[in-house]
Amino acid sequence: MKFRKTVLNPGHEFYKKLLKPYYVRTKDGQYLFGSTQPGRRPDRAFYMVPEDYRLGKGQKSFDPVIGEKIYEVVEDYLKDCSVIVMNGIQGEGGYKTGLKIATSIENPHSAYIDWMGKLMIFPPDKKVKPSCFNYIVQERLPAEYVDRIRDFWPGFNPDEPMTLYDLTEMENDVRRVVSLGVDYFGGAFKKPNLTMVWNRAESESMISYHAGCTRNRILKGLSGTGKTTLTLGPELEQDDAVVGKLSYQGGKVESVKLIGLEAASFAKSEGLNPESPEWPGLMASREGDVVLCLNIDCENVNYINREINGYVVKVPEVIGDKKPGSLRCKSYEKSGTTNGRFVFHFDVLNRDWGKHSKYMKTESLSFRRFDIMEPIFRVTEPKMAVALDSACESVITSAVSGRRPGERVRSYAATDFMAREQSEQALLKWKVYRDLGLEDNLVFFINNSGYVGECDPGGEIVEGRGEKIRVKDSKRLINLVENRKIRKWIRHPVFSYLIPDPRELEEKGMKNFSQRFNPMNYYTPKEFLQFCRREAKERTDFMKELFKGQKGEKKLKPVTELWQNFKLPPERAIKEFYGEHY
Repeated sequence: MKFRKTVLNPGHEFYKKLLKPYYVRTKDGQYLFGSTQPGRRPDRAFYMVPEDYRLGKGQKSFDPVIGEKIYEVVEDYLKDCSVIVMNGIQGEGGYKTGLKIATSIENPHSAYIDWMGKLMIFPPDKKVKPSCFNYIVQERLPAEYVDRIRDFWPGFNPDEPMTLYDLTEMENDVRRVVSLGVDYFGGAFKKPNLTMVWNRAESESMISYHAGCTRNRILKGLSGTGKTTLTLGPELEQDDAVVGKLSYQGGKVESVKLIGLEAASFAKSEGLNPESPEWPGLMASREGDVVLCLNIDCENVNYINREINGYVVKVPEVIGDKKPGSLRCKSYEKSGTTNGRFVFHFDVLNRDWGKHSKYMKTESLSFRRFDIMEPIFRVTEPKMAVALDSACESVITSAVSGRRPGERVRSYAATDFMAREQSEQALLKWKVYRDLGLEDNLVFFINNSGYVGECDPGGEIVEGRGEKIRVKDSKRLINLVENRKIRKWIRHPVFSYLIPDPRELEEKGMKNFSQRFNPMNYYTPKEFLQFCRREAKERTDFMKELFKGQKGEKKLKPVTELWQNFKLPPERAIKEFYGEHY
């Protein structure tokens, strides 16, 4: 599609000039923006798919006839608009996908989304033609275009954000997405692009990982479970989006090559301080790097709704005649959200970033406030690894708008990025775990980034109770597991997974580990078993519903029934186990 008024692949100076009314340059040199929406709206995402294509649980189909007409209207609007067209690549060497993003800048504020995107994706490659197309219209469509849509879709609400994927031409390697009324970078640019690229990789029998990545380890999980925090550092390769490319020998998986999809981090600012691993990325602006920030409190700055160029936008504004100060990552009074974000290049932390091939040797799934009472545990049974991945529990953060922050949810590890039956990826992962084995060649473990002892036996959070599993605790444990430094693993009496011997951890520098993380400090053996009983039931029920009616349902029966087949031990066994080892 051609546009009449186009700016093609602009540089940083273009954005600095165009967006000057919409940002504040902080004391430390970051460009600070605001958005009216604090997070993504996965509840407002819809999919047009081929006739024989099957979507998964929670994925909303959309009438392709109506959808095609919506695209026609949006394309007509974009042809008459001022538009930024950006070409780029999602994915490093090994699996590159060509992108073309067209963004209306009738409301110039929308260009902040493109500027962030410019940092996040790789530069264009003439050898790779675009196969994924993203159309972004942040502003409300004019009345004439609204009326056109309502002629064939009377229920259209132009004031409700909407993301519509068109996967009907995926067999021809063409995927499209349009975002209407989305004023959040993660919802208009990052998430739609990744969904299309992951869908493309999955159709080629690759594994999509919502995960952080080092040279040979991934750490995956839902939003807010610590992927970025626990991955950032001098070995960082990717903090959010990875593809696993499988190599086979005689029909058996021989290795999993890890391919990062992004060139920069879209990191959370919540609670950061100079000791945080993300801090050097935030402060790279002092060295002259372009660091873009969104919805973060700042000294001497307020956020206000202001009409600029005929559109109401949320922008940071310096107070009176003061000068902008530094970002305040522990304050949310002005921004009104804990979902502050900033973008910085990975090579700020890892100067050798992207120079080496990566093959998975360790895989971790990160949970937050998980009810099983261990900071970390290891799984050697392939079907248990699939079951944990398929029914991941976490606490929703404000990154997912439309859900209550702090809400406890259970979900497939990458549900809101998927556009196909979840059973496909579950079966593929199961094959990888079986073929590679979870003893030596591939180590699979669970990282709990929440608390031990914070919940009551009913699963409700009790404020002020429990022991926080700190970042330094998790980083130390991950390092020990990843580098195969734990010699003694103990089999848990309930679910038979493996936990590290607390005494060995204390010998390796984790002071008072057994005292801090003994569940018996907070629960009686009877209460502990209540957690286990509820956990087994909820996990089983969730997976049965998740895979119900899907092509892989019968094959996954050993996975879905795994937890209900465990017999709970007597209370004395729990007391004796923790008494002996903790």
